[in-house]
Amino acid sequence: MAMPAEARGDDLARALTATFFGVVQRMKQHSARKAAEWDMSVAQVRALYALREPLSMRELAERLYLDPSNLTALVDRLEALGLVERQADPDDRRVKRLVITDKGTRLSDEIIGAVFEESPVFDALSEPQQRELLDLLTRLVEAPAP
Repeated sequence: MAMPAEARGDDLARALTATFFGVVQRMKQHSARKAAEWDMSVAQVRALYALREPLSMRELAERLYLDPSNLTALVDRLEALGLVERQADPDDRRVKRLVITDKGTRLSDEIIGAVFEESPVFDALSEPQQRELLDLLTRLVEAPAP
């Protein structure tokens, strides 16, 4: 397969970034369609996934790469659905921990499987290629920030 002209030389980083954004967009579109089947947003599904352990609002915002001020409405919706609850932190009662409920755990197992495990985006790659891609992406995520 020929390398696109923009991927040669100094433009490699630009081509990688543009292509990666394209892959992410396809993943977001698929995830949004699947999450909508449960009348949920992708951000709400990601929050349920992150809340496999109790987190403060700030910690959840960091995990979701969101500003804490944008998280309140999302958490309010999850709480109204009975999927999470706010509990006082046992070590610091000024801090509220978000804890997934039993109902939230059951739903998250179902919806996370549908939204994240059934993604057709990676079907073009063999299993060994998928494992190699996972390794490369993990290295990128775990690398120190510049």
